[in-house]
Amino acid sequence: MPHAIRSLRNARGFSAVAIAIVAIGIGANTAVFSIVDAALLRPLPFRDADRIYMLSRANPLRGAGDGPFSYPALVEIAARDRMLAGLAAFASDRFNATGIDQPEQLAGARVSPTFFDVLGVDVATGRTFRPADDQRSSARVVVIGRRYWRRRFNARSDAVGATLTLNGAPHTIVGVLGIDLPPPFDDVDIWSTRVDELSGFTPSQIEAGLGYLTAVARLAPATPLAGAQSELDAIARSYSRAHPTNTDADANATLRLASIRERTTGSARAPLVMLMAAVGVVLLIACANVSNLLLVRATARSHEAALRAALGATRWDLVRWQCAESSVLAVAGGAAGVLLAIWGVDLAASALQGLPRASEIAVNGRVLAFSSVVSLAAALTFGIVASSLVTRQSPADALRSGSRGATRARRGPRGLLVFGEVALSLALLVGAGLLVRSFARLAHVPVGFNPDGLLTVRVSLPTSSYPDANAMRRFMAVVMPRLASAPGVASAAASMALPPAITTMAPYQIGDRPAVPIGDRPVGQWSAVTPGYFATLGIPLVAGRAIDERDSEQSPLVVVISDGLAKRAWPNASPLGRKILVGRFPAFADVVGVAGDVKNNGLAREPLVAMYTPYAQRPWPAMQFAIRTAGPDPMALASVARAAFRGVDRDLPLTRMDTMDAALAGSVATERLTTALLIAFALVALVMAAAGVYGVIACSVAQRTQEIGVRMALGADAGAVLGLVAREGVRFTAAGMIAGTAMAAAIGRAMRTLLFDLSPADPVTYAAVLAVFAVVACAALVVPARRALRVDPIAALRVE
Repeated sequence: MPHAIRSLRNARGFSAVAIAIVAIGIGANTAVFSIVDAALLRPLPFRDADRIYMLSRANPLRGAGDGPFSYPALVEIAARDRMLAGLAAFASDRFNATGIDQPEQLAGARVSPTFFDVLGVDVATGRTFRPADDQRSSARVVVIGRRYWRRRFNARSDAVGATLTLNGAPHTIVGVLGIDLPPPFDDVDIWSTRVDELSGFTPSQIEAGLGYLTAVARLAPATPLAGAQSELDAIARSYSRAHPTNTDADANATLRLASIRERTTGSARAPLVMLMAAVGVVLLIACANVSNLLLVRATARSHEAALRAALGATRWDLVRWQCAESSVLAVAGGAAGVLLAIWGVDLAASALQGLPRASEIAVNGRVLAFSSVVSLAAALTFGIVASSLVTRQSPADALRSGSRGATRARRGPRGLLVFGEVALSLALLVGAGLLVRSFARLAHVPVGFNPDGLLTVRVSLPTSSYPDANAMRRFMAVVMPRLASAPGVASAAASMALPPAITTMAPYQIGDRPAVPIGDRPVGQWSAVTPGYFATLGIPLVAGRAIDERDSEQSPLVVVISDGLAKRAWPNASPLGRKILVGRFPAFADVVGVAGDVKNNGLAREPLVAMYTPYAQRPWPAMQFAIRTAGPDPMALASVARAAFRGVDRDLPLTRMDTMDAALAGSVATERLTTALLIAFALVALVMAAAGVYGVIACSVAQRTQEIGVRMALGADAGAVLGLVAREGVRFTAAGMIAGTAMAAAIGRAMRTLLFDLSPADPVTYAAVLAVFAVVACAALVVPARRALRVDPIAALRVE
């Protein structure tokens, strides 16, 4: 090993290039593995996590999965289930914290008292919930998350026993979580009991089967999942028969158990696996490049290897000699790669907040172990490839040819390595090109409204201050004119939710169709909106009128429907004047307008059919406001908006204040980052492949200098010399491009679910990538070809 270090130190240029290539390959793999480890591989912080499942409502016929179920359904499950060791419900909620300098809205959850026991989570201090905490006669208590504990109380133990004013009512802190929970619980600051209460829902709505709950279920030891699922299916069917008038009474619905690991990773698995595969390709190309460098070095030192063999060195001694140098390169490159990975992970931790368990991304012991294994594998790869050349040649032939033995070394192994580099890098570049084209289409897809110049903000009205519909109407009647007349504001409106993701769904019944049970009705997206909503967002009206001031609580019920719903319900007739029953509204509403479809289900999916009702006819406590600016910068209205709301209610916290453009960009942040990373890896692979082509041809020119000189002395012109030099590079490059195209076709099919409105065989992408690759390969041939043309025939013949 000391001899290998001295030898590499004497070849500083070679060593620096090889270590840099290894560092890039191992650094990229280590950084991405640290992300994959945190999101997909690291054990969940729950006791016996393999026995924990998420319980949700599904309807395969409607294509609905992982939906919420109702409180009456929860009661039915808890009473009849016999195969679950524990069951606890969970519902997201919002809590307005007041009585402090700056009111704030906290992400919260209402859970069953046994929630933390079922999940298998302990508190850092205090206690978890008790059954008595769920009684309406008991004082309200909460458990706070670790993140909020650190932010509000600086992680002090005296937080237990402190009182928080939440939604206008005092709540006593009884416990503090000692860990940050993974999705879907990662954003919760406040945990409360009483799942039969939820902001915005009345007791009658909850008892009528409104779906808002999911649950955590723990299987009993030795209980088969299939048996538990079968029992839940039977309970779902029985519930629908026993409660036919409930909103969630659907004969085709079932209760689905899904591993909590599945819910934790969500949709992140596919892009992360793709990135891991991409950096694996980069590492393979890096190994091929370094192997090529070592082959050139071994070829130049074939005389030394022959001397060692002649002096008694065995084949194993020669292998160890070559592997010692490759090990030094791998260790040095691995160490440099870990440093690069630490730097990259620091960037990733801030850029990947949308990924599961992003706060846990770090270069830890598991990641270092992975890096060590990768470095060892790289060292073996380098050493074996270089050793194959040294041990295959005859010592007598090498000594007989002297220093010219290097010129007679076989070029096949190096060409095969270049072939592999070209094939892998082209396939990776095609994958990156497909994602670029897909993301470009996604980023420019028509959204159905005008996002420019819009400021958005969320407000949640606490029931303590706004206990009924009239109180909510009075608030909106005061705040909307204040916003609309504020300086710099062109218009303002509010809705239960804003595009591009609206999740409030409601069943509907078409008036001129036979009545069906509420659970069997089709569902659509529903929003209560204020006058001016369509004009403020720039949603076009296809027919009829928009919701305006005449639509009050005393006036007849009206609704504006989306163009998609109009075409579905009345494909051959005008919907204006027709009637539709929205959810549990007391009566059918008249269709007074048809609005254009908007992206309300994410940018990558088709819009859901939508129904818009006047806010005055069905008020809602949680609203999002859209404020259109008369100037160029929507954020300039932030202080104006805050002043308008504070003028009405000083204790009302405002959340998620941002521009609509930022909201749209944030909805595809993961796709943007995945595409950018894959482009970066593909470009690195392209540069390495070009370097491989250059290295092989440059080495070939150096080894064939005498041959080129002889040919030129015998009258070969520049064209013949260029053909001689380029033929070898073109042969391996063309073969690699053909193989890479076939690999890219297979990769494209595997990426189909990640592409938006783009075929995996997109001809534009393939043509562009092949053209770029051909240009880069030709550029890699230029320098060696020019060097061949400068060969002096006289000098070459003199050496020969």
